[in-house]
Amino acid sequence: MRVARLAWLLFLTTLKRRLAYRGDLLLQGLDELCRGFVAFAMLKVYTSKAPALAGWTEPQLLFVLGFAMVPIGLFHCLCGNLYQLSNTYIIQGNLDRVLLRPYPTFLQICFDRIAIEDLSGVVLGIALMAYAAARIPGFDASLPHLALLLVLLASAFAVIVAVFMAFAATGFWFEDRVGMVPPVYNLMEFGRWPPSIYHAKLRWLLTVLIPFSFTAFYPASLFADPAAGLLGPGLLTPVVAVLALTVSTALWRTGIKRYGSAGS
Repeated sequence: MRVARLAWLLFLTTLKRRLAYRGDLLLQGLDELCRGFVAFAMLKVYTSKAPALAGWTEPQLLFVLGFAMVPIGLFHCLCGNLYQLSNTYIIQGNLDRVLLRPYPTFLQICFDRIAIEDLSGVVLGIALMAYAAARIPGFDASLPHLALLLVLLASAFAVIVAVFMAFAATGFWFEDRVGMVPPVYNLMEFGRWPPSIYHAKLRWLLTVLIPFSFTAFYPASLFADPAAGLLGPGLLTPVVAVLALTVSTALWRTGIKRYGSAGS
C-alpha cells in the first residue's frame, strides 16, 4: 500500500508539471492521434488489396488494431521513460540519484516522465474497437465478455512492460546510448497481424521469445472472431504476462546489482 500511495503521488506530481504547458500537451496529443489515423489508413489500404488476409476481414483486423493501441498507449504514457535508461540513467550516472531513494527504481524511472499526451492513442484505440465491433457479426458485448476484454488489455499492457523492462535492463551489461529498446519496439508492429502469414521462425520469435503476438492479435482474436468462441492462445495472455514479468524483474534486479555508477 505504501508503494502504491507513493506511486500515485509521483504520478500526480509529474502530471501537474506536464499540465503547466497545456498548449504543448495538446499538440503532442494531436500528434499521437495522427499516428493512429495513419495506422488506420494503412490498414484500409492493405484490406483494399486483400479483403481477407489469412481469413481475417477488415473489421476484425481493425478491432485488433484498436486493441493494440490501448496497451501501447498506456505503455508510452506510464513507462516510455525506459527509452532513456541506457543514456540518461546509466551512462550519465543519473541512476545514482534514483538508488538513493527508498523506492523501487523501476517505478522511479517510469514516473520521472509521464507522457499523458499518449493517452489520446488509448482513446482512439477504444473508439476503433467500438467501431469495429459494430461491424463484426455476432460480437458479444455482454458485461462478462467486456470484463474479460479489460483483463486481457491489462495483461497485454503487462507483457509490453515486461518485454521493454527486460531489454532496457540489457543496458547494465552493454552500455550504449541508444540501447535495445528502439530496435525491439519496431517488432511490435508484427504482433498486430495473423501469425499464420509469417515464417515459422518469426512466429516462434513473436510468440515465445518476444511475445508481441500476446499484446495484440492473440487476445484480440478472442473477440474479433465470435464464431470461434472464447478459445485460442489469447486466453494464455495473463499467464504470459506473469511469466514475462517474473523474468524481466529478475533481470532488472540483477542489472541493478551490477551497476557501478558512471565514474570519470
